[in-house]
Amino acid sequence: MIQNILQGFAGLLDVNLILMLLLGTLFGLIIGALPGLTGNMAIALMVPITFVMEPAAGLALLAAIYCSSIYGGSISAILLNIPGTVSSFCTTFDGYPMAKKGRAGEALGISTLSSAFGGLFSTLVLMFFTPFLAEQALKFGPGEYFAVAVLGLSCIAGLGDSPKKGLLSGALGLLLGMIGMDPQSGRPRFTFGSVELMNGIGLVPSLIGIFGVVAVLKTAERASRISKVGAMPEVGSVWIGWKSCKRLLSTWLRGSVLGTIVGIIPGTGTNVATFMSYDLEKKLSKHSEEFGHGAPEGVAAPESSNNAVTGGSMVPLIALGIPGNATSALFLGAIMIHGFQTGPVFMSEHPDVVYSLFAAFFVANLIMVPLGLLVMRWMKKILSVPENLLGGIILVFCATGVYSLRGDAFDVLVMIVFGMIGYAFYKFKIPTAPLIVALVLESMTESSLRQALVASDGSCDFMWTSPLTCVILIVSLLSLFSPLIMKAFRFAGRKKAGA
Repeated sequence: MIQNILQGFAGLLDVNLILMLLLGTLFGLIIGALPGLTGNMAIALMVPITFVMEPAAGLALLAAIYCSSIYGGSISAILLNIPGTVSSFCTTFDGYPMAKKGRAGEALGISTLSSAFGGLFSTLVLMFFTPFLAEQALKFGPGEYFAVAVLGLSCIAGLGDSPKKGLLSGALGLLLGMIGMDPQSGRPRFTFGSVELMNGIGLVPSLIGIFGVVAVLKTAERASRISKVGAMPEVGSVWIGWKSCKRLLSTWLRGSVLGTIVGIIPGTGTNVATFMSYDLEKKLSKHSEEFGHGAPEGVAAPESSNNAVTGGSMVPLIALGIPGNATSALFLGAIMIHGFQTGPVFMSEHPDVVYSLFAAFFVANLIMVPLGLLVMRWMKKILSVPENLLGGIILVFCATGVYSLRGDAFDVLVMIVFGMIGYAFYKFKIPTAPLIVALVLESMTESSLRQALVASDGSCDFMWTSPLTCVILIVSLLSLFSPLIMKAFRFAGRKKAGA
């Protein structure tokens, strides 16, 4: 494993890979800083471009975008009190008060170092834990893979403000994933006589529609941000000093550990990690009254945890082939474009690509520090770019990228339809992550279930005769119904307290 890791870093000595990392970090940083434009949208736009690249270079570009876009969201959160990404929402609690007190540079410096620390920590976990998990996954049969797929679906659907909406989104994703040829009988399903649908719904066009087109429609609703930029505080020195680094070290460690664990669990995400980390740090602090009024720990905790999710979220994807969140589903699309299959087979057959990706995550987090501090001086100009201009550019990139994959106008139509679906989900506050993950996992879930049924002569005994399959399915049920269970416990607690 150590030899593979060293070879992965050696592969990054290529000039093209270093250039991809620099461009990806800069692009992700800018997109993440612009409110309303998410890192997922940036990755979705770049996935078609990676089709013409070498696998290592294309995945390195996406890794750099992933890391820097999450960090970039903290810039507008601190300077404008507008989180550039959902994961930066907690950063506004103390980052903006620090900026109003003339400590914008300090807040940005804390955010930069915290993000890099969390990203590097999770990348080390990704490097050393993923091979072990993939080795264990090699022992899995169809029943175990079916159970793991169900776990991924239940986790992503069970979390959120409304479990019902999550289940609805996931069910729609499974239904859309069934469109096309039956994998066993070869008969068309839900194609309605359309030849274009015989091969199923294209993953990349659907993802670009949900992230890219929806982002354009959202920006069309909002007024220009130019008036808000005028009140942006001046940014002074962003170096916080070694003394502050020593003070924040324990905060970084706690946030990184929590963020990495949350990232590994399918169905969770950066927003879950940031709120948990912020709440934990506030409870452990001896000066909890400072939180919300400009506490440095209030910036360090969420920023270290949200970037720690990046490496953690890639663990189940690489080791098991299970995308734990929407971003890892995008990575799955990029990997599939190059003809690879994720999971333990990916690690055993293409270790050069996998460990090059690990090294790219590590180096991208290192590059993020000097590049992020350098871009700060031009951030006011970047944030003043008119949204209508950005929307037009993004829409052109979406259509061009989708059409360039196969040269088929039907893919552009799929992108538009999924853009409309995503926008409807946004208006009705239905999460899109369950739809995306279910769309990706449908093939694995169905094929594993059918193989397991064939092996057991059509019986469902494999669900309880295999201890591992049984345990995973029980955990899936608990995860799916956890909101109802917690609600019942809270109701019983209130009833007992009232009595």
